[in-house]
Amino acid sequence: MPHLLIRGVDPDRLATVSEALVAELADICVCPPDHILLECLHTTAVFAGKRVASYPFVEVNWFDRGLAVRDSAAACIDRHVRSLGIEEAEVAFRVYMPEAYYANGQRLGEEPSSDQGALQALQEDNARLKDELGKARKALQSAVLGGGATASMSSRLRDALRE
Repeated sequence: MPHLLIRGVDPDRLATVSEALVAELADICVCPPDHILLECLHTTAVFAGKRVASYPFVEVNWFDRGLAVRDSAAACIDRHVRSLGIEEAEVAFRVYMPEAYYANGQRLGEEPSSDQGALQALQEDNARLKDELGKARKALQSAVLGGGATASMSSRLRDALRE
């Protein structure tokens, strides 16, 4: 993984850049080159009642590696595909979740824990804090007098507003 499904690019032309492409992607993805698979798919595009050339499109199926790695991988793929004289191409990523991916019948990842109680407690804390903040803002607005002076307010409220 990653697995590149390539449409609209001649397989013989792609073969000329495949070694360099795979080597660079392996460095970017920090994986062995033999974990990267390139597949050229034959597609037939139709427009206005006629067969037309398929638009160059690369779909990358992989496990998420973060935005910086995805950006670098996309730039790498685009550069190598366009080095073939292709003026424009598109690259899209499809992310697999390890807990939903199976190899030889075995799941690669563990099911993420779903602690609904902890999530609900965090949501309640968030709602309470939002409510307190709203009350503090209202108190501050009502305490402001002409000229920016503030009426007497408790030191506790003043400290809360400073934070």
